[in-house]
Amino acid sequence: MARRYEDTKPARFRIETVGGVEQIRIPARRNWLLLPFLLVWLTLWTLGGGGAALGMLRQFEPFLAVWLCFWAVGFTVVAATIAWQLGGAEILRADGRDLEIAYRVPPFTRRRFYRGTEIRDLDATDGNDIFTRIYAGSPPFLSWAKTGSVQFTYGARTVQAAAGLDEPEARLIVEHLRRRLPQGAADEGMR
Repeated sequence: MARRYEDTKPARFRIETVGGVEQIRIPARRNWLLLPFLLVWLTLWTLGGGGAALGMLRQFEPFLAVWLCFWAVGFTVVAATIAWQLGGAEILRADGRDLEIAYRVPPFTRRRFYRGTEIRDLDATDGNDIFTRIYAGSPPFLSWAKTGSVQFTYGARTVQAAAGLDEPEARLIVEHLRRRLPQGAADEGMR
């Protein structure tokens, strides 16, 4: 009887060169059950908000004004989540001796820079616990949750990146970054 082996899966990130600098691009993880629901919800939410705004134009009501403020917050969060899942990416760049972690949803980018000499304990973790899976489709710039399969110590806090990746993928990223960051990034600090 012939054996049928499972195909190996490629990593969900890619290494590319932009402006002469290598970067790791991790596309946002899509939640195919949540995404259609959010699209329908946002359509209905927009119709409700439009109706409320028309009512405010006819006659000002304080309750409706407050409700529209909450409507705007809900609209922004859901629209950002949809945009993140459809076109967002996390980008890690070891530029010079420093590390940049960027979250990009075209045309917006939020960047954070870390001094390579201050990075310690660069390591891969299993980023697939239930807590991480729940928040995998949320835009990281709107979430309070710290998630990520790559982590390091920076001063007196732990920084996590590469959300939604498995530990073997994170190990590949850590190996790539260790070759580009100062030697101290791989050193064991006080744990």
